Amino acid sequence: MIEPPQPVNSPFFLGITGHRDIPADLVPGLRAAVAGLLRQLQEQAPETELRLMVGMAAGADLLVAELALDAGVQVEALLPMPLDEYQADFRPDDLARMQALLARPGAHVQQLALPAPIAGESPAAARDRCYVKLSETLIQRSSLLLALWDGAPMLLAAGTADTVLRYLGVRTDENRSEAPLRFVAPAAEMDAAERLVYWIPTARQSLHPAPPRTEPCWLRGLSDDSIELQAAMPAHFATQLVMLDHYNRDYRQLRAAGTLGVGDSLLAGLPAGTPVDDDPVLAQIDGQYAKADALAIHYQRRSDRLFLLFGIMAFGMGLAYLSYEKLNDSRLLLFFYLVVLLGSLGLYGLFERRRWFAKHLTYRALAETLRVKFYLRLAGVDQRVDALEVLSLSGIDRFHGFSWIAFVLAGMQPADTVRPANHAVDAAARSACVQPAWINSQHDYFGHRVARLERASRRVHRLRKGLFVLIIVVIATLFLFGQWLHHHDPGLGVPVHNLLTFCVGFFAVLLAVWELHQTKMATRELLWQYRNQLTHFGRARERLVGSSGGPRRDAVLVELGKDSLMESYLWTIHRYHREHEPPAAT
Repeated sequence: MIEPPQPVNSPFFLGITGHRDIPADLVPGLRAAVAGLLRQLQEQAPETELRLMVGMAAGADLLVAELALDAGVQVEALLPMPLDEYQADFRPDDLARMQALLARPGAHVQQLALPAPIAGESPAAARDRCYVKLSETLIQRSSLLLALWDGAPMLLAAGTADTVLRYLGVRTDENRSEAPLRFVAPAAEMDAAERLVYWIPTARQSLHPAPPRTEPCWLRGLSDDSIELQAAMPAHFATQLVMLDHYNRDYRQLRAAGTLGVGDSLLAGLPAGTPVDDDPVLAQIDGQYAKADALAIHYQRRSDRLFLLFGIMAFGMGLAYLSYEKLNDSRLLLFFYLVVLLGSLGLYGLFERRRWFAKHLTYRALAETLRVKFYLRLAGVDQRVDALEVLSLSGIDRFHGFSWIAFVLAGMQPADTVRPANHAVDAAARSACVQPAWINSQHDYFGHRVARLERASRRVHRLRKGLFVLIIVVIATLFLFGQWLHHHDPGLGVPVHNLLTFCVGFFAVLLAVWELHQTKMATRELLWQYRNQLTHFGRARERLVGSSGGPRRDAVLVELGKDSLMESYLWTIHRYHREHEPPAAT
């Protein structure tokens, strides 16, 4: 039996790149600058674990790794090749220093898988491709890149300049230039959806000009030869860190208080005998999914109760005013109306600051993303679906409170590390488990939900028709017998005319409040999303009939992953608009 996921923190990953030939006299100043950044990140997000990803090369890598380990920060040491081969690039003193750091408790060694060999390739070229792979891993998995860089746009593949410029999106394989870079002040606040580099300028021992700047700053890619810089931490980035920290804090506090339910486990839902022991990434994704799912359910219940409370208050206000108008003109009814009105405004102001609704949407979007990533990883096609790219294409990362989930997703990007010899056999067996565990399960889930929502929609439609008929009957009765109804009292102290109009008004208020509640709950949007998801999973199931695996199966799963992610994000955007203005309006 698979154990349920253990409590997890969602760490913030800081990638490291820098020169190997840093002058010794600059080291104290660089150490102080690096320590200042680590301290700033930890102060901004005290509940969030900070982790470093570093290639452990001589110079800047070892300097930052040592400083981080001394400060109690966990370090992921990404080795581009086996250690016995890697050590050929080190002088004896640097090698001894690296080995000592790797032996420390806070260092976690991950050896990246070697690139596929190319016929006729020289050993030097093969070695260079190992470093390129290390650079790509840092770019993919880092939420912030720390660069000890001289600011020169060198063309060396996987070098410090190449890594920085590719991370910022300034350099690509089609755009490789050694033209001087322009560092310009930002015209406006940096965008939260774009990548940032924290640049600590440093000179080199080799014959390069001094850096164009001496003080650390934040960088954002602008164009092929232009980079924006900002002295202070960008406000959007600081907000992202705070929200990630709130996410970790909420989980810790609610779990400690015992008010958070047990999150769902995707691992536990796999068929018995599914070979997953060789892939720790699945367990990591499962733990993060269980966390996001539990928090999403927690805040969904609270926001649903809040919407229900406002519905009840709206009904109470309507009923009080209707009673005052048609049955009894007592001032107590007006007083009750005023109390409910002021009370609802007070409660709205109190609970709005807790962001229950926004947290529910954010955590649900994250949970559904992790669900897709889990099954794509299980099928071995996760590298073909970039969740961060789909996130950006949907535009959801530009909404307040959503962009920070990219930090969690970046940390879940798996490094292409060395795998066991039997991995190919296990991958085929794991891929066969995807259809029953994911496609069939989700298809059944969305099918049940669509049927249930359609039944509820039909009931409301019948209620509307019944109310319409009732209103016609009452109006006809009042038209035909109005004089008699005005003067006939059934013994309640109120004319029949008033009782009839009160009943019509009562049902109208009830229906209006129900419609208001359904609008707040975005029931129509939910039914729309469920129908679309049902279509996606149904189409994938049909296409996989008779499939024995291979490229055809992988293509279907990749398409399903992208469609399912986009559907979740689009629904979240529509749902968000019910309570908030879109980004362009703020």
